[in-house]
Amino acid sequence: MSRYLFQVLLVIIISYGSFFGQGLPDSIVWKYKNKFWNGEEVIYVRGLFCDNFDKELNNLYDFWQEQSGLTLKYEDQIDSTDLNKHLNFFGPANSYKNIALYLPQALKITDEGFNFGGRYYTDSLDAISIINSNGDRRFQLGNTFEGVKSLWTTFQDISQYFIMEDYAITRHGSLLEDKYYPEKDYELLSLREEKLSKFETTFYNFYYDPEIFTYGQNTDSIFLAEDDKINTVLQLLEFEYPKRKIECFLYKNLEQKYFLSATIGHGNPFPDAWQNHSVGFGAVEHESIHILSGRLPTLFAEGLVGYYYSTVDSMEWKKNRMIVLTDKDFSTKGFLEKSGQFDFSPLAYAASAYFSKYIIDTYGLDKFKMAGKFHDLNETYTKIYNKSVEEIASGWSAYIEKTKVEIGPERKVTFKIITQNLPDSDKVYITGNIEQFGNWNPGKINLYRESDSVWSRQFLFPEGTIFSYKITRGSWEKEALDEFGNVPQNSMLEVTGDETILIRVSVWKDMMKKNKENKSR
Repeated sequence: MSRYLFQVLLVIIISYGSFFGQGLPDSIVWKYKNKFWNGEEVIYVRGLFCDNFDKELNNLYDFWQEQSGLTLKYEDQIDSTDLNKHLNFFGPANSYKNIALYLPQALKITDEGFNFGGRYYTDSLDAISIINSNGDRRFQLGNTFEGVKSLWTTFQDISQYFIMEDYAITRHGSLLEDKYYPEKDYELLSLREEKLSKFETTFYNFYYDPEIFTYGQNTDSIFLAEDDKINTVLQLLEFEYPKRKIECFLYKNLEQKYFLSATIGHGNPFPDAWQNHSVGFGAVEHESIHILSGRLPTLFAEGLVGYYYSTVDSMEWKKNRMIVLTDKDFSTKGFLEKSGQFDFSPLAYAASAYFSKYIIDTYGLDKFKMAGKFHDLNETYTKIYNKSVEEIASGWSAYIEKTKVEIGPERKVTFKIITQNLPDSDKVYITGNIEQFGNWNPGKINLYRESDSVWSRQFLFPEGTIFSYKITRGSWEKEALDEFGNVPQNSMLEVTGDETILIRVSVWKDMMKKNKENKSR
C-alpha cells in the first residue's frame, strides 16, 4: 500500500476534527460529524472475503488492527453489543458476505456492482460512501479496491452519501429514513453545466461562476496567467509535460463549492481524476502542483508545494524558517515521527516546506518524488535515502542551524484601515496565518474604531517576523477587495522596525455584490 494512502487514513481516523477548522457555512450542518471518529465507539468491519482480494487491502486491515483505540472485526464476529455502537464498513462490496443485513434500503449490492437511486453503478472505479439515517452505520464501498481508494481523500460533511465515478464525485445527497430521497439528491455534472461557464487554456479546462469576476475585468488574462504559473512549476519541479488538461472548477464562495462539489475547504484536488475544486483562483496553483506530482505522503505533498513557493519567493522561504524557529516546542525528530498525523496547521505547512527544502537541496528532486512508492516513513527514509528517521532528523537540524533567520527585539506594528460609509454596527478585522491574527479566522481579531472612517490596532512582533494577512468585516463574505473589485492575494509583511501600515479599502465583497444585484434589476 502506498505511503500516501496510509497517511490519509491516519489523518481521517485520528485527526478528523482539524479539517473543520476552516468552518462550514451556518446554513450547512453535518449531522454525523462526530459519529465515526471516536475509536471507543466504532467497530471497523472487515469483509469475510477480503482475503481473496489484493495484498494492499489486507495490509490496510492489518494496519488498522495495530492502531490503539481502534476495534477491527470480521463481519461474522459482530455481536448484539456491537450493534449498539457504530459500524464502519470499508472495502470492495463483494468482499462482504453479510453486508445486506446492515445496508440502508436505498443501497443494493448486485453481482455487477451496486444500485442506488434507480441507477446501476457497474464500472470498476465506481464507489459510494453512505451513512444510514440513524448515523450509526457507515459504508465506504466500491466495485473494486481501486475504486474504494478514491474515497480516501474526501470527507463527508454536508450529505449522507456521495458517489465517486472515475475518481471524482458525481453526486451527493441525503436519505429519508434510509430510503432514497430524490428531492435531496444532486447530480453534479448537470448542476455545474447549468451554473458554470467554461474557458479553455493550454493546461486547463476552467469551469467557473461568472460572479467571481467584476464587471469590466479582463478575464482572459487572468485565466492565461495560470498557464504561465504552470510553465514555471513544470520547469522548477521538473515534472513531465502533462498528457491531459486539469479540470479546474472555480466557485464564488464556500457554500456554492460544497453544493456543486461536495468537498470541504477552499481547495480540493482529485489527483487521479485531474480535477481541482476551489473557491476563486486562490488555490489553483497550489492544488495543481498536487495533481501534477501525483500521490505522495501528505508531508511530502504539502512539502513539495512549500518547497516550490520557498524557491520562487525569498520572503516565503524566510517566513517558513521563522515559523519553525520561533516555535519553542518544535523538534525535527518529533515532527517527522508524527508526520503521519499531519494537522494542517501553519507550523505543519511551514515545517513540511522547510523539511522538503532541506531534503531536496541535499539529495535532489528525483529521490524526493519516489516517496509515494512506500507505505511507511521509516521505509521511505531507509530505502530512498539509506538513512534512519534519527539520521534524517539530525541532518535537518544541522540544516536549520545553518539556514536559520535572525530574530530581533520586539517592534510595534500599527495597522490603520481607512474606509468609508460602513454601518455603525460594523467592525473591521485583521486575519492572517499567525495566532495573533487568529490563524485565518476572519472574525476573531478586531481593530478599534478611531473615527467614522478609521480603524486601527497596535501589535508587538519580534523583528524579523514575517506573516500574511487580509482585512475583513468579520467573514469571508465581507472581505476587503482591491480597487478593481478583485479578491486580493494575501498581503505579506516582514517586521523590520516600528511602523504603521496604512490600508485604504474602497470595495467590500458583500457591498459589491449588492451593488451588482441592484444594477441588474
